[in-house]
Formats: sequence, C-alpha cells, structure tokens
Amino acid sequence: MNIWKNGDATGITPPAHFGGLNVLDIVPFAGSNFSVQVSKAPVGGGGELHHHDDWSQVFYVLEGQMTFDTGTERFTLIKGEAVLFEPGDPHYTINEGKEQSMCLVITVKQ
Repeated sequence: MNIWKNGDATGITPPAHFGGLNVLDIVPFAGSNFSVQVSKAPVGGGGELHHHDDWSQVFYVLEGQMTFDTGTERFTLIKGEAVLFEPGDPHYTINEGKEQSMCLVITVKQ
C-alpha cells in the first residue's frame, strides 16, 4: 500500500501545455504502468494538439468544463463526464468555460 498526501501541492505545467494549466501527480508512474493526476486549467488553459504512442488516457471532469478537439471532432465535457483516448488518438484541450476546470487524468501505459 502507498499513501500520497500531496493534495496541497501546486503541480507543474507539462511541455506543450499553456495558459496556467498545471498537473499534479496523485499516483506517479514510479515504476508502474499507470498514473493518476489532477489537472487544473484556468479559463484559457489547455494543451496543444498531441497524441501518445503507448498511453491510454481517461479524462474525468471533476469541476467546470473542458473542451477537447481531436482534429476531426470537437466536444465539451462537464462535471461528471469522461472521455478515453487510446494510443495514437490526437487530442487538444482548452478550458473555454467561465471558471477553473479540474480533471482527474488516469494514464495507462500499453
């Protein structure tokens, strides 16, 4: 068993992300094949269009809303909604709402 008590930590802005979005590792990869993160995006914050060759990612919206763009489809999720991106699926994210967005991001290495 591992317990992480870093909920007050700030997190980092990953490469290719913008507008003050920050990501906090709740359960880091640390030798495992998965991670759990909390991603907080102020209005206008997000991530550039990218994909992961060997990661699946679930984004679950905890607060606010988050807009996703795959290059062929654009959609907005609100609190309680989720999306799964498989390896190779392109995704761009941006908070176009009126308040901070917070997402739980679960990443599994394939």
